[in-house]
Amino acid sequence: MSISCCCSVLLLLLLTSCHGTNARTVCTTIPSSASSPRSAAVTDGLVDIGGLSLHIHCVGNGDPVVVLEAGLGNDGSVWNDVGRGIGRFARACATDRAGMGYSSGPAPRPHTHRQMARELHAVLVRAGLVGPYVLVGHSMGGINVRFFASEHPAEVAGMVLVDATQDPLRTWSLMPNAELAERKEGLRKLPEGLDFETFVAGAAEMRASSQSIGDKPLVVLTRGKEDAPSPGHPELSTNMLRTWQELQADLPRLSTNSVQIVATNSRHYIQWDAPNLVVAAVREVVEAARTHGHVNSGRLSPLASEGPIEP
Repeated sequence: MSISCCCSVLLLLLLTSCHGTNARTVCTTIPSSASSPRSAAVTDGLVDIGGLSLHIHCVGNGDPVVVLEAGLGNDGSVWNDVGRGIGRFARACATDRAGMGYSSGPAPRPHTHRQMARELHAVLVRAGLVGPYVLVGHSMGGINVRFFASEHPAEVAGMVLVDATQDPLRTWSLMPNAELAERKEGLRKLPEGLDFETFVAGAAEMRASSQSIGDKPLVVLTRGKEDAPSPGHPELSTNMLRTWQELQADLPRLSTNSVQIVATNSRHYIQWDAPNLVVAAVREVVEAARTHGHVNSGRLSPLASEGPIEP
């Protein structure tokens, strides 16, 4: 995501709203104090949460607000395609974590998953976006939204986990040493404030502290294909996918009102490979939250085979 000259200036402001068509070129400053009068929620701009200015972008209208939390190394733009679809039936909001996208950074170190979850909550509160929320977490974002739910259970209306991380150590330990070392170094270089130890410890803490969300609606989306195997290790792809899917099988137990759908033709970024499935999963949870109903796998299963056209 490129940052325009105007938005470079915005990083110096406490709370800013930018509007435009393809680029955010018309900028207005909005008071950052939570007690300041405002006629509407901040749906596009930088929100000061005390030491950090984090960017939020929303589309659509309607409650409950859908909160889109990206995976490791991604900013909110990773949700652009599905966000537009969700915006047809609810307000969908994506944020850039510290150091990513339009947000200030780099992130403080160590920047734990619990802290990320608290920053996400602070952005929503300061922006005037009232819960309860439907939380949607992809990959590492799944760790963050589960921390959010454990700290603010009354503010969660439902959840969609999009190939959410459970135990990175279980899968990464399958890698050859050279590849694992490369993965650790790449993680350390990201501006998110994470290193390998912080990531692994955060995931373990999440599994220990994550609580059931009761009978609130939950849809778990799991990839059906592994990313490209590493050169010289064709069996690694199969082993990593099998381990990942075994870990995913535990996630529906977070709610008594849940379904799991395996996106058979999708890799890790299901929101790119099968965007219609992700939008439908969010709609299923939103409608169940509105009506206090049950999620229905029958409305999602026909979309499970959606996927990119192979070359």
